Amino acid sequence: MAKTSRKTFLTKSLYLVTSLSLIERGLGLSSEVVAENKPSGSIPEGFTPVSESDPTAKALGFHQDAKNTDFTLYPERKETSAKNQFCKHCAQYTKLNEGWGKCNIVSSGIVSSFGWCSAWSQRS
Repeated sequence: MAKTSRKTFLTKSLYLVTSLSLIERGLGLSSEVVAENKPSGSIPEGFTPVSESDPTAKALGFHQDAKNTDFTLYPERKETSAKNQFCKHCAQYTKLNEGWGKCNIVSSGIVSSFGWCSAWSQRS
């Protein structure tokens, strides 16, 4: 077996680690949290967030974080034209603070400004 120099070993190891890192990010396996999509305001007193298991929320495919949308059921959510489809841009949303608001359709609690459901409609 041929001897490998330390320099060659370290270079190949660096390439391998870099490649694996890029592949992980490309496949969406990374669990990084993007601060932009987290509600910045605290939950207003006296309100509770809508549970994603609520029957209405479940029927509409609602998620407090739009990144958790089931893209197999709602493939249109992956299109570039849908990149700004968040509750805060919906006609049914009424802002309570920077991170939370009320929805006229999913009315069992408050929704995140970065949530999404299939009833989303552009605010005019």
